[in-house]
Amino acid sequence: MTRARLVAALAVALALGACTEADLFSTDRPPKEPDRVTLSGRVCADDPQTARYPLRVVLLVDRAAGPLFSDYDPAALRVKLMSSFVQSALSQPETAIAIVGYAGDARKLAPTEGSFTKNPGQLLAALELLSLPSPCLGPGQCRDYLDGIRAARALIEADMASLSAGARVLTQYVVVHVAAGRQEPYATGCGAADVACERQREVDEVTSLREAVAARGAAGLRYHVIHLAAYPDAADDDEVAAGLEQVALAGRGLYQRFESASGLGPAAFDLLDVRTVLRAKHLVVANVNAKPTPDGPALDSDGDGLSDDEERGLGTDPTARDSDLDGITDLVEVLTGLRPLEVDTPIACAAVSAGADTDRDGLTDCDERLVGTDPSLVDTDGDGAPDRLELVLGLDYLNADAEGDRDGDGIKNGDELLAHSDPRSTDIDAHFTFGYRYAITDEGVRTERVAAAPKTLTGVEILAVSDGTTPGVGALQYLPATGQLTWRDAGESATGPLVAVGGGGEITLPAASFAPVQGVDGRFVRVRVTPADLPPDPTIEAVRVVLRERQCLDWIVRNVRLMPTLARTDVTGAAAGHNDVLVYFAEAPEGRPTAPGPVKIAAVPFELVSPTRRVPDDAIVEVLDEEFVRPRVGSGP
Repeated sequence: MTRARLVAALAVALALGACTEADLFSTDRPPKEPDRVTLSGRVCADDPQTARYPLRVVLLVDRAAGPLFSDYDPAALRVKLMSSFVQSALSQPETAIAIVGYAGDARKLAPTEGSFTKNPGQLLAALELLSLPSPCLGPGQCRDYLDGIRAARALIEADMASLSAGARVLTQYVVVHVAAGRQEPYATGCGAADVACERQREVDEVTSLREAVAARGAAGLRYHVIHLAAYPDAADDDEVAAGLEQVALAGRGLYQRFESASGLGPAAFDLLDVRTVLRAKHLVVANVNAKPTPDGPALDSDGDGLSDDEERGLGTDPTARDSDLDGITDLVEVLTGLRPLEVDTPIACAAVSAGADTDRDGLTDCDERLVGTDPSLVDTDGDGAPDRLELVLGLDYLNADAEGDRDGDGIKNGDELLAHSDPRSTDIDAHFTFGYRYAITDEGVRTERVAAAPKTLTGVEILAVSDGTTPGVGALQYLPATGQLTWRDAGESATGPLVAVGGGGEITLPAASFAPVQGVDGRFVRVRVTPADLPPDPTIEAVRVVLRERQCLDWIVRNVRLMPTLARTDVTGAAAGHNDVLVYFAEAPEGRPTAPGPVKIAAVPFELVSPTRRVPDDAIVEVLDEEFVRPRVGSGP
């Protein structure tokens, strides 16, 4: 059951008494127990492009005087193409750009302040400067692109330093190096004709930059090279190419060579789709109202990590996570020696908004400052276990310890966290009796088609794009006079048949070539229409369809225990019997599985209405991929 259906089910069940849905499920399913639930779903790692992760681009451009200006491209076609590239890139709100030009030395041409900008005026003005050659600083000091790489690195490092850790894990850096000749002079430490030494220094610079980006926890770096073969002698260009190919390889980027300016086109700069790929890392389910103990789950009505019995012993409120309303949850106050019944104002939290939870992990920003975790990361140590769960279970939330066995019972900490059992006690019987049971199938990397959301054609939401749809720019058209919609596929010149909107809802819009026998291999889109929101005038809107590659997991988790909670007295106002079951899905950059990465969370509410009834009462509750939410943290310009 999805969350939309759940809201309706809760309202009906609590007011009128719910009807069961047992007839919807085959008899070979396990019998339903009101306090035990099974969840299942399919969740996929984000595609950084379609998920609009922040993107920072450095245009590193050769402006050294010589054949590039006099013979190869005197009309500055490359500058016009870069201007088009900048304007196209800035149409994506997640993109910011910097421009560095180099000749005898390197100079940041844009932005005027800071590391990156979305200001087209500054960027286009900087590009105009690249149409003018820059003279040598002295004999043999004409083209120092090593200094250019160092300038790009300074911009990237300054930007990373300005971001929170949670924003850095999402941010991708791209360097587009437009090069037209060899390094002059050779790097310090290399002889005047030591080509091998020079190439190694260039590779080392880019490798060091890529490693620095990874070490600071950013999503990744791509270093692309566009080689303008401007020397009159092809042998000179071949020598330069050999070095630049190695540089692009070290930067996990693409190398392109153009023998003439006439061969240079917009496709040369179509590089921003090549980004670091995210991979599925870990999936964890937890009912935060059931605290693991050696004897099985204990009731924790407010989900603060202290059982109701513990709170009664302490005198705190078992129905409010923060009894004294000072922005610090009761558990953290107990663990750090503060006073959970009196307002505390620790210096560490002086600059933090009371109650703020930047990463939405259930620990307030003040909590995280006090215990040392990062308030912008759900999983500070990158071991796949959310900080909140590690804190409640007494695990090491600052250092990866999933492979350890704190209680020496032969069950790893990570496995106990998955099972929602107590890693601090030898609770083997409770582990097997009450432990969650996972079945996860890795579907691998799947290629999917996805369409951009319409902006002007209000009232139309694109739900699905068929496997046969052509990637590119298609079009939706609405005719209000007849109340009809139509779809044109990017690979066709004709529009598809007109389809009546009627009372709205989900409808299929076939392309002109579609035939039912084609099935999902045909060309069509499926949309949801809200007639009241449709525009009053005839509207045609271009819609871009792109390919995205995502690793997906098919999962099912059984034996999740619900608890008879008390009604909440805090801002949630949750009713008695309310349980918050959370599904955490951790991702990591490809090749860096131990790095802290994005974590998406799906909240699945249940109501244990009575010992014999719960809502929803489905034998298996489905959790959709789109129900997983990624916390949004500040990401700069």
